[in-house]
Amino acid sequence: MSLDVNILPSDYIDLSIGDFRSGINKRIIDKLVKRVEHAGNGYTPGLGLPELREKIVSYYSETYGIKDIDINNIQITVSCLHGAFLSLRSIINTKSDEIIVVAPFFPSYLNLIAGVGATPVIVKSESPTFALPIEQIKKAVNANTKAIIINYPNNPTGASLSPTDREFLNNLCEEKNIFVVDDHVYSDYPSNYQYQPISTDISHQILVSSFSKSFAIPGIRLGYVIAPANIIERDGFYNEGITFSAPTISQFIGEIILEEPEKYTYHIEEIKQTGAELTKLFTRSKYFPCSSYKGGLYMFIEVPETIKDIDLYYKLLEKHFHVIVARGSDFQYSDRYFRISLSTEKGILVKGVQKIIDCVDYTLNYIK
Repeated sequence: MSLDVNILPSDYIDLSIGDFRSGINKRIIDKLVKRVEHAGNGYTPGLGLPELREKIVSYYSETYGIKDIDINNIQITVSCLHGAFLSLRSIINTKSDEIIVVAPFFPSYLNLIAGVGATPVIVKSESPTFALPIEQIKKAVNANTKAIIINYPNNPTGASLSPTDREFLNNLCEEKNIFVVDDHVYSDYPSNYQYQPISTDISHQILVSSFSKSFAIPGIRLGYVIAPANIIERDGFYNEGITFSAPTISQFIGEIILEEPEKYTYHIEEIKQTGAELTKLFTRSKYFPCSSYKGGLYMFIEVPETIKDIDLYYKLLEKHFHVIVARGSDFQYSDRYFRISLSTEKGILVKGVQKIIDCVDYTLNYIK
């Protein structure tokens, strides 16, 4: 996967990246101009603007019932990953410390784990449900386990956590004294089970998220951490030598959005409708009868078993049909699967999916 989308020829369809390029709502821009005129554009406190942190406290208390938190449990970061890195750095002590991750998973998790000097332990969910692999996690936990990273609705599968899954993780983390690092950037998106933290108690949770996906503004680079106060304090210490604080203008935008968040999530309903339409397109073909939108921002599609040379299929999809997808190996999974993002304009998505379908016949009849 690459973010260098601007270097692709104009006739290519890039379905590999969950990006939004629709700009910023004019309502936000107008309010932002007034905010900057009034408050300026100087540095903010290292942990972020108190007003923004207070709004996040209120949002999580009211939306998810999170108990006993205040601004000392909140840090504003440059992204969700930035917050996850700082928090993992705050709980990792030696290279023997282990962090469990559930494949398929967002590729940057391995960078995070390497960056904090820990050891990744990969467990794998199974198609077609990609449910939490509870038995594998039980076997993977040991005295060196410090954290389990979860991401639901999942990138790339769209799978979600059931109430039973949440109860299991909550009990396990309390019993074993380990943290769940909950990357929930897709929490507002459709899923089989609506997102909910594993507990209303954050004593063994580190909640990390951002404004990028829920509000379709990835370019402002604004995230946050919700965690026990001692972890937030350590996060702040480490961040003094990295970014110190998130950009002031981005934090102003965060404040503006959280004043009326429901006004800036219209794209999520569009994603849901697009997922349903693409599901019909895939399942009506003879090659993808089980492909469906499960939730989140992506679809994770299985290459038909009739395709024996998977590398050839991907090569022809790109070189002949000019469609780019993210292969399963990018997510520590099988290349029998690939991910497409639903953030692209719907007409282009429909065209790209039809090319994905047409490429199957082309590959089966291809003479080298």
